[in-house]
This record gives sequence, C-alpha cells and structure tokens, in this order.
Amino acid sequence: MADEFIDKLISRANRLKVGDGLTQGTLMGPLHTAGQRTEIEEMVSEAVSRGAKVIAGGERPTGEEFEKGNFYKPTLLVDVDPQSKVVQEEAFGPVLPIFRVKDLDDAISQANNSKYGLGSSIWTKDLKRAQEATERIEAGYTWVNDLHIAYDELPFGGVKMSGVGREHGTEGLDYYLETKSIVYSNA
Repeated sequence: MADEFIDKLISRANRLKVGDGLTQGTLMGPLHTAGQRTEIEEMVSEAVSRGAKVIAGGERPTGEEFEKGNFYKPTLLVDVDPQSKVVQEEAFGPVLPIFRVKDLDDAISQANNSKYGLGSSIWTKDLKRAQEATERIEAGYTWVNDLHIAYDELPFGGVKMSGVGREHGTEGLDYYLETKSIVYSNA
C-alpha cells in the first residue's frame, strides 16, 4: 500500500496552494524567517546528498508574488537515510521524509529513533493496533486518524528533547502555581 499512499501524498502536496496567507484559497504561507527557509533547504540538500529522492517540491516557488516572503514548496522525500538531519532534527518547515516499513514493530522502532518526541500520528482502521502504537510511541501528543490539532482542554508538550512541561489543559496551569504543603496535628 506504500506506493498508493505515496502517490496520494504527491498529488496532495502538488495541489497545495502556496502564497500570501491573506489570499483566498491559499493553504500554505511563507516560513517565518529567511534563516528558517535556509535551514529547510539545507536539510533537504543534505538528505539528497545521502541518497534521498525529492518526489514533490524541494524548491522555492517562482514568480513575482513569491519575491517578498520566505516561501518553500511542500516537499516529499523518499529513500531517506535515517541519520539525515531532516530525520534526526525537528524540521519546522514543509518537508516530509517518507519511510517504508515492514510491520508495526518496524514503524514504531523508526518513530522512536529520535531524540525528539513532540507529536505523532497513526492512521489505521485497526483500533487495537492503534492502541498498541499509542502506548509504545514516545511522543507527548498522539493523534489517531486525525490531523495535528492541539485542543485547549488537553495538555500539549513533548517528551525527550522536545520540551519540558505542558501547556493547555489543567496541567498547563501548574506552571503558574506555587504548591505549598501544610500539615496539621492535633495539639
């Protein structure tokens, strides 16, 4: 099913309208800074130098409308070396390395092969396998058959090198509290 999935991802990535976020129909605006775009470009270049293939995007869009702003096309990579920066670092930009896996154990092993653990997602019709994966994947937030949307009523935060503490939910209030222990005794 990997080939069918990859074909659908390519189609979707190529249909995403990149541009001014205030323009009707735009789905992806620019990166925040030129430095962030350069970092993404360097990650993609380094992955390609290690054998990855760009199957969508991988470049800046061209045209006058893209001259002001740090635009970069949605990028998909296959055959990515697991030691590439795009895999081992947090890539805060529109680049997705795609891996083929043998089975659930292989998928979880690859997902956990990182010093980071902010979020993960699982897409399956088998909720028993989804539950097993949610318990084994090392991430602070896991979505099952859903997009990465943080809900205010749920705590949000990572594990490993992806942060300390939580925001949102009642757990997010703990940061603002000073806990005091009080012990009474009958005198």
